[in-house]
Amino acid sequence: MKHLWTKYLEHEAVMESNFAGPQGKDQGREHFGFEVDDARIASEDRVLFWCYENEVEVHHCFDECREDHSMTHENCLKYLAQLPRPWYSFTNKED
Repeated sequence: MKHLWTKYLEHEAVMESNFAGPQGKDQGREHFGFEVDDARIASEDRVLFWCYENEVEVHHCFDECREDHSMTHENCLKYLAQLPRPWYSFTNKED
């Protein structure tokens, strides 16, 4: 995952936080993730980007609900490069 993370480091200035896993005894898929400083995200909402080897999952959490989206690494990097365009313009809605 280091090869992917190094591509994202260029945009670290717009990340409010970042994380990686699995941690401890967790046996989940290897990933890293982050939240961004995007003025279009309501202050009470959270948008979490979970980056896996072949995809990025985007979880929009609001009003005790969660919408799941996906995007490619290419689109995620484009989104980060052009902030403040909204994250959802780069995603596909998951059912």
